[in-house]
Amino acid sequence: METKDQQIKHVVAGVALGTLANNVVAVTSAKMTFEFAFTHAWNRWSRASKFPSIAGHDPGNMFWIGVGRSLRRTAVSAAWEQDKWSRPVITLGDWIVGECLDLHADERASADDWIELGRLFVAEFNPDQMIRAGSAPNTSTVVD
Repeated sequence: METKDQQIKHVVAGVALGTLANNVVAVTSAKMTFEFAFTHAWNRWSRASKFPSIAGHDPGNMFWIGVGRSLRRTAVSAAWEQDKWSRPVITLGDWIVGECLDLHADERASADDWIELGRLFVAEFNPDQMIRAGSAPNTSTVVD
């Protein structure tokens, strides 16, 4: 069985890929908003029980910490860049999202499962708290 850290690393990359697959290239980095969005999505995701170490009263904080460490990780297909915006990025050169999702999928969660978690995650953000592919941010209304 994977360690807690390995499970968090896998989920962080999966949510990054699921977010990108849902045509979202950035969400606000406001910590409380970001954590709440993940916690609410996680509690509604049918595959969450496959990652038993991400449980308890605050899975959003575990996710936030994992996101902050994700760019320093090795052997991951996706990570997050963070400043005013949290941006999911593919870390495998010129691979595309679908290829990365196929690589990331395993017996715990399929590519479609990660896309669903990404959909649940981005659904928690208001339009001014995310950037969809092909659109510019409305930085005057972003809550930090």
